[in-house]
Amino acid sequence: MKSLYKNFKLVSAFIFLLLFFSCNKKLTETNISPNALNAEQVDPGFVMTDVLSRSAMEMVLAGFAGNTSQCIIDATMQYVQQDQGEGVSIKNTFGWKGRGWGYRNFYLPLANSNYLGKRAKDSRDSTFLRGVSLTMQGYWFGYNTSGWGDVPFSEAMRGEDNILIPVYDGQKDVFKGILSYLDEANDAFSNIQAVSEFTRSADIMFNGDTHKWRAFANSLRLRFLMRLSEKTNEMKDIGVDVKAEFNKMVSDPGRYPVILNSADNAIVRLPGTSASDSYPLGAFNQKTEDPYRRQKPGAPFVNFLKEMRDPRLTVWLKPVDVPTIIEDKGGDKVIMTGSDGKVKRFLKNFQEDVDTSLFVGLPIALANPDNYNGNSGNDRSVIRNLDPSIYNGGAANPFVSYFAPMFRENKSPYLPGVFLTATEVNFILAEAAVRGWITGSAGDYFRQGILASLKQYNVNDGDMRVYNPETHQIEAYKQDDFLNSMTDRLNNATDKLLPIMEQKWVALFTTIEAWFDWRRTGYPDLGKNLVNGPQGEKIPVRFYFGDSEKNFNEDNVNKAIQNLEPAVDDQWSKMWLLRGTGKPW
Repeated sequence: MKSLYKNFKLVSAFIFLLLFFSCNKKLTETNISPNALNAEQVDPGFVMTDVLSRSAMEMVLAGFAGNTSQCIIDATMQYVQQDQGEGVSIKNTFGWKGRGWGYRNFYLPLANSNYLGKRAKDSRDSTFLRGVSLTMQGYWFGYNTSGWGDVPFSEAMRGEDNILIPVYDGQKDVFKGILSYLDEANDAFSNIQAVSEFTRSADIMFNGDTHKWRAFANSLRLRFLMRLSEKTNEMKDIGVDVKAEFNKMVSDPGRYPVILNSADNAIVRLPGTSASDSYPLGAFNQKTEDPYRRQKPGAPFVNFLKEMRDPRLTVWLKPVDVPTIIEDKGGDKVIMTGSDGKVKRFLKNFQEDVDTSLFVGLPIALANPDNYNGNSGNDRSVIRNLDPSIYNGGAANPFVSYFAPMFRENKSPYLPGVFLTATEVNFILAEAAVRGWITGSAGDYFRQGILASLKQYNVNDGDMRVYNPETHQIEAYKQDDFLNSMTDRLNNATDKLLPIMEQKWVALFTTIEAWFDWRRTGYPDLGKNLVNGPQGEKIPVRFYFGDSEKNFNEDNVNKAIQNLEPAVDDQWSKMWLLRGTGKPW
C-alpha cells in the first residue's frame, strides 16, 4: 500500500510538471530528450507485468497481511485478530470508517488492465494481451462489485471520452458484463498457439501459457456464476441463465477448460528482493517482529482446525509461547517458570475461560485482547522478562498462538499472491453438484479440493502435523483417516453444503474469497465466536464507499447507496447480492 501511495505521489508530481511546462513552449522544447520513448513505443507486455504484480500484492494486503494503518478486512472477521497496538479496537470491532478503504486503490490495477487492452493492438501478441486484459478486468470488476455493491462499469475508465464522474451500474448488470468479458477471453485464448519470447518473460504468472490463461478465465467465470447462486431468477430476467451457463461449461471441458490441477494455479510468487515485492509482514517491510506478533489467529479458525484434527493447524500456527498448566502451587500469584526450567503458567484457581490448549485463538471482536486467556496487566512485567526483545514491543499475551514463522519471511512458497486455485474450483464443483447444477459426484470433488489444499501447503501422509487436544501431543497425519473423516462428515450432514463450505473456508485462508462465500451461504457460523461486536452477532458484509468517493462523485455514489438495504453507507448494509436472501444473517 505504501508503494501505491508512492506511485500516486509520483504520478501527481508528473501531472503537475506536465501542466507547468506546457505553459512555456520554449522550455518544453528544450527539455524534450531526443532519445526518450513515448507511451506508444513501449511494449504493452510491460503493462501486463505491472498488472499481475500489483494485483497480487493487493490481494495479499486485503486477505491477510495488512499493517497498522490498514484494515485487513476479511481476515479480521474470520481468521485474524489484532493483539495490541494501533487501532486494535477499530479493527477488532469492525470500526473501519475513515480508515482509507476507498475502492480507488483497487481501480488502479483495473485501469492498467483496461490500458493493456487498448495497447494490445501495438503488440505482435495482440490477441493474447487482449485476452489477459479481459480476464484481469473481469477479475477486478468482480472483486470491486462484490466488495462495495454498485460500482462504475459502463462508464468506468472513460476519461479519454471526458467521462470524469461515471455512473454506478447496478450489480446484476456489472456481473452480466463480467461474464461476457470472461467468455470473450476464453475465445481469444482459444485462437492462440504460442506467444513471443518477450511476452512469455513478461507474464510472471503463466509464462505465456495460453491454456493456463484460458483455464483461469473459465474458472473465474465459474466463481462468479456461483456467486450469483441466490440471484438466479433475477439474472434470468436480464438474459443470464446462471445454472444453464454453469452446466454448459462443465459439460464441455474441451471448450471450457478449468483449473483442476495445482500446477495450473493462478498465483504470483513474491520475489522478496525489496519492500515493494515482499510479504508485507516480512523483514523488508517490518524491521521488528512486533507487527507479525500482533496478528494473532482468530478463535473461529483455531477452534475449527482443532476440532477437525486438521494437519494444516500446525503448518499455519505456532503453539502458544507460554503454555498454561492448571496446578495448585499455593498462593494467589501466577508462577511463570516451571521447576524444569521450561516456561509455563501455574494457576492456583482454575478459570473456565482459561484455555490450556497448545493452540489458542482470540475471539472475534475482542476489544481488550491483552486480557484474554487469564492474562492481565499484573502479568505484564513478568511477560516482558521472558524476552524483552519480543514482549516489550507490543506483542503481549504469549498465552495465545502466533502464526508460523513463514509469515515473517520476505517470501515463502506457501504465501504467494493468490488469484484462483484448483482447490477453489473443486469446491465450486462440489457445491454445484449438491445444488443439482451438474451431474458429477460432490464427494469426489470435495475430496479433491481438500487434497489440493494439503498439497498446496506440502502436507504429506505420515508428517508429524496433527494436534491431539486431549493429550496435547503432535501426532502423525494419516491421510486416509482424515479424508474419510471429512467424507463421513459430508455424507452424514443434513445440509451437505455446510461441510463443503467449511472446508472451502479453511482452504481459502489468506484470501478474501472465503468472506464472499460466507456472506452468500452463512457458512461457517462465525457468530458463535464473536464477543462484543457493535451490532451484536452481525459481522460486516460490505466495504463502505467512504468520503473520498462522495467528494468526487457525490450524486452517483448517493444513488448507489439508495440500492443498499438499509440505504446507509456502512459495513452492515446489504447490497443487491444479499438483499432478500436472509444470509448471512
